[in-house]
Amino acid sequence: MTDVRIERLERNRLREARKLVWRCFPWQTPLERLSFWAIANRHSPIMRRMMAWVGMAGFLDFWGAIDPQTGALLGITGLYQYTRDATEAVWLAWFCVDPEVRRRGIGSRLLDFSIEQAKRTGRKYLRLYTSDMSNEAAAQILYESRGLEIVARKWRLFYTVIYRELRLDPPA
Repeated sequence: MTDVRIERLERNRLREARKLVWRCFPWQTPLERLSFWAIANRHSPIMRRMMAWVGMAGFLDFWGAIDPQTGALLGITGLYQYTRDATEAVWLAWFCVDPEVRRRGIGSRLLDFSIEQAKRTGRKYLRLYTSDMSNEAAAQILYESRGLEIVARKWRLFYTVIYRELRLDPPA
């Protein structure tokens, strides 16, 4: 397993995080591509109104897996909320690992960290959406191993969106 440090993603690392996400998810929608701009400006009253307009209650936080030797960003994760289920769930955001360093345990560390952060919110569920695209196959195995069950599927033009959910126990 690669040794990584997980730390809050500060504004100065958002550009690096955006590049990593775009490399991992090149098929993003325009709205998804705007999310890093929204993250950077999340405390602005205008941004809060725009997020509410699209049904988002807000971003909770984002974290990066950092290589302690080089300081390189190896993976990211985050949590956000939708207005429709904000009292019961948090959603996993931009969970990804740099393709160059996959299969070294970084994704496992990030997902376990995300689950612990989700538990601390006091919500009942951690939810996420992913796809059946081949570059997300390893993530599907990881999600299954942590108990994230498939709760819905929606077919899109070239792939299927998979919705997963994990019932959270209160923090110990």
